[in-house]
Amino acid sequence: MSQEPDKRIGQDDPEYEREQEAARRKLLRQTWIARNNLYIELFGKPNYVSPASYAAPSGEMPDAIPDENTQSSMSALSASGRAALGEGGDPGDPDPSEQNLAVLAYGPDPLRPYWTYVTAGVSSPWVQSTPQEVSGFGLEFMIKSPVDHPFAPQLLRTLAFYIFNHAGVISPGVRIGLNGPVIPDSDSLIRNAIIWYADEAPDCWYQLPSGGFGMFLAIGITEAEAKYAQSVEKYGTWCVEQLLRRKGIGQVTDPYRRCTMDDADTPEMLQSIKLFADTFRENEESMELGSAAQISSDFSF
Repeated sequence: MSQEPDKRIGQDDPEYEREQEAARRKLLRQTWIARNNLYIELFGKPNYVSPASYAAPSGEMPDAIPDENTQSSMSALSASGRAALGEGGDPGDPDPSEQNLAVLAYGPDPLRPYWTYVTAGVSSPWVQSTPQEVSGFGLEFMIKSPVDHPFAPQLLRTLAFYIFNHAGVISPGVRIGLNGPVIPDSDSLIRNAIIWYADEAPDCWYQLPSGGFGMFLAIGITEAEAKYAQSVEKYGTWCVEQLLRRKGIGQVTDPYRRCTMDDADTPEMLQSIKLFADTFRENEESMELGSAAQISSDFSF
């Protein structure tokens, strides 16, 4: 027996709108709890969180809900947060009940000898009342630093609010110009970032009650390293990430490190890395051609 369609949909029925808002708030709270438990499983308990008011959003309904003229694509944001986002800025500390964006900081331990920072909020289902394939904007950002420094959470916030403002998509392989040193008004050579897969999040894609999301890492690189990545067909970001690993830098963003392109052993390393990338690309292209030929054969008469 088919279910009767809800005739209230699209008719501005207050009861229907209130039910949808209640479902949205419930899903938002369930998602926050699930993501927080996942972070504990992956990283342990944070040393600190910004804002300090980080807590599960309330599932309780307000006395009144916003009408369609005041709701935006980020309807869960506070009024001050929406105003700041409209100007391209960071909305700052959100109301405890609305947790726009938080950055969790994890100190070093024997297995992870660096600081790790993770966002919480980009994947929040701000406008969802039911589970979808993707939760919120479908990702959260990470960065690693040799010391606890404000540049790390600030870079994550910059990336997150780019997503919020432009409803953009950032995925592994992307290279991003920072329009200046990663620490403003410093002589840091780190002026770009690549997005890659984090060693600490091996599954890459995780499920929440509201849908799935990817956990992706930002790694700071220099101008010369970014130019090299740009010069390599298709796998430039991977080549630079592999170079940093071979240099012992790994996935950690050190604002004061030297540029690897100045090292005498870099050309030989890059030759080996690029040879592997070229071989992989050629094999991939051969497989694609083989598949295309098979499809053509299957449909020939």
